[in-house]
Amino acid sequence: MYQRIRQYFSNSGLLRNSALLIVGTALAQLIPILFQPLLRRMFSAEEFGTAALYVTAVGMLVAIANLKYESAIVLPEDDQEADHLVAGGVLITAVFALILWIVLFFNESWLCKRFSLDLEEAWYLHLLPLSVFLVSSFQCFNLYLIRKKAFKDAAKNKVYRRTTEAAAQSASGYFGSSTGLLFGNLVGDVINFFGGFWQAKKLGLGFRFHIRQSIPTLKKYWRFPIYHAFPSLLNTISLTLPVFIVNAAFGKAQTGQFDLSRMVLSLPMALISISLSQVYLQHQAERIRKREFIRPDFVKVSGTLLLLSLPLAFILILFAQPLFTFLFGPEWRLAGQLTGVLIFGQTLKFVVSPLSSTLVALQEVRFSAIWQILYFVAMIGLYLNPGADIEAFVWRYCLVDLIAYSCYYGLIYNRVKHYEKQRA
Repeated sequence: MYQRIRQYFSNSGLLRNSALLIVGTALAQLIPILFQPLLRRMFSAEEFGTAALYVTAVGMLVAIANLKYESAIVLPEDDQEADHLVAGGVLITAVFALILWIVLFFNESWLCKRFSLDLEEAWYLHLLPLSVFLVSSFQCFNLYLIRKKAFKDAAKNKVYRRTTEAAAQSASGYFGSSTGLLFGNLVGDVINFFGGFWQAKKLGLGFRFHIRQSIPTLKKYWRFPIYHAFPSLLNTISLTLPVFIVNAAFGKAQTGQFDLSRMVLSLPMALISISLSQVYLQHQAERIRKREFIRPDFVKVSGTLLLLSLPLAFILILFAQPLFTFLFGPEWRLAGQLTGVLIFGQTLKFVVSPLSSTLVALQEVRFSAIWQILYFVAMIGLYLNPGADIEAFVWRYCLVDLIAYSCYYGLIYNRVKHYEKQRA
């Protein structure tokens, strides 16, 4: 199998670049994994549930914070245009964060009541804009590194971020701080921001925003804020909405269980799928600029990801419950049970998600927008009818993912064929 995987990538030039990011990401993800058994004994399921709500909210807001201009950074032939996109993305993010802080300040009481936050937890709301600014800005810097093929630097940043996050969380837990999970997350975001900025500056990023020069560049890539920003927000809400559904329908303790399941299942996405997506986007954008064929790589990457996903899927289907009980303690047995169901949909996501960057490279983001809106509608249906218990909910959630991502794959493949037909 591994010989076939190597053969898949060797001809396209993706192997070395993907491997750098994947190895770095693997090291970065191994750090929090090693700390999880310790942290799960330091903090309660309710505290993990609260942290999950915060991180989920940040993820939702980041999806729209820079109007998705970071996705366009790898596309221009001219480096100056890329500089304008980075600077514009960070500036838009700063304005967004300021507006967000004002909205949260005047709606603090309502939000605390809506999400069952006590007075001690209310200060989390005021940290949200800062977290959104740090994460969204880092995405701009990171895509600049991908553009420059600085995959080693991008991998290093992931390791630095996770190391400081895990150390801060563990130290906070040791001293009995109930807010240690969020504190550690914020420390990691700060390290990510400054590390990404420093790496990008080393590679020649001209971080300046001249309105007369930058506005034409932002206008040139108008499709991203129009067709990609709001639908991406809906898609991020769709991906993170299950956390809020579980919290609203079944409580914070169940949210903590569900969050652990999602965290374990997201590891393959973090280790391979997301890293490959960034390299694949840069690679396909370069081929499209040269008017070369892209379907061979699309098919090869599809098959490779499917082969990589099957062993883990098989293990979790059969052994998720005893593995979770052994690693995290008997109180997390339910998380293992949920994982055995969710793995089916997650496997398909693992294959399809990195391929969705093809639509960005083709600047066909309006088609991804259509799918994202429909997927959001399906998730709203789950919100309105989550089921009698959390087990019923995860089965419904899994079915929605299987149907939705099968359709998404077909849509992406259709646009690839359309491009090659036009090219011919």
